[in-house]
Amino acid sequence: MVLCLQQKRCLSTNAGFVLPLALTASFVVLLSSASLHTLALQAHSRARISTAARQEADQLRSAAQAFVQLARGHEACFLALPSSQWQEQGSQCVDADSALLQQGSFDDEIWSLIDWTSNSSTGLLRLRLGDGARAAFWLVLDPDGPAVLEVGALQPLVREEVAIR
Repeated sequence: MVLCLQQKRCLSTNAGFVLPLALTASFVVLLSSASLHTLALQAHSRARISTAARQEADQLRSAAQAFVQLARGHEACFLALPSSQWQEQGSQCVDADSALLQQGSFDDEIWSLIDWTSNSSTGLLRLRLGDGARAAFWLVLDPDGPAVLEVGALQPLVREEVAIR
């Protein structure tokens, strides 16, 4: 439809619809692209956090295994005692050094014992890494003598923040 107000000026009611349509379509494409980019960033962030958590859990398991390796030979005597009594009961464990079970390292990672408690069949090992990560592990003890038969599942503990000096 065409309206003519004067002979020189005629207005079409269908004129000018392409530009607003193009702008609207461009805006929709831009918004969709931004949404997809945000979703990709979130997925990447979740994957990175998940990988870091798995690596930390692996390091904590390695620290527990390091403790178990050190708790052999003469030091196995300490498995029957809570860590709070290791210094007092040193005479009971001849040729054993409780300091070996207090802290150690593996692959440039330092770990330290929080505490150890046990009964005749199990023990609860709580330890921390140098970066503040902490965990507990139930250890199955040999009923025939002081030795660890199995390291149980990791039980995460609240992380300690380590002050950077």
